[in-house]
Amino acid sequence: MIRINLLPVREDRKKEGARQSISIGILSLVLLVLVLGYIQINASRKINTLNSEIKSTEDEITRLNKVVGDVEEYKKRKKELQEKIKVIDMLNRKKTGPVHMLDELSKNTPGKLWITSLQEIDLKLTLSGIALDNETIASFMRNMERSTYFSDIELIQSQQEIQEGLRLKKFDITCRVLLPENK
Repeated sequence: MIRINLLPVREDRKKEGARQSISIGILSLVLLVLVLGYIQINASRKINTLNSEIKSTEDEITRLNKVVGDVEEYKKRKKELQEKIKVIDMLNRKKTGPVHMLDELSKNTPGKLWITSLQEIDLKLTLSGIALDNETIASFMRNMERSTYFSDIELIQSQQEIQEGLRLKKFDITCRVLLPENK
């Protein structure tokens, strides 16, 4: 005998399987949306944190750039002041230098020697004068060499000259003047 099952069992099973598949798909889709939402929220939070750090770093850079600008301005002003001080010191040395130089010349000039002209250009001194003899000129040059205000003393010329019936020696000497800071 043949039996025929008229009940729709297979179709019910198929429908039940389809419902389960749809439920699993929907559940998977909801789970996927939740995971993606969590990832999005977490990424947004990190982006906001990083943007906040970038803003605070940029503010710090701006503040430090202002400080660097102030430091550069300070260095510039310091350099200008140092240059002014240097000029003032040089002027002070040049102001007292000729006084000391003339004092040294006065101390080192023998009694039988007369300086007739004196010219200083860029710390190079040219002396012209008259002496009784060559020995007096040599003594004058030795005295100048011992002085701390003169260096590189050189006799340019010495020639005999007759003045008022006396045989005198006319001479020209060059030397370098040492200012107090150059000694």
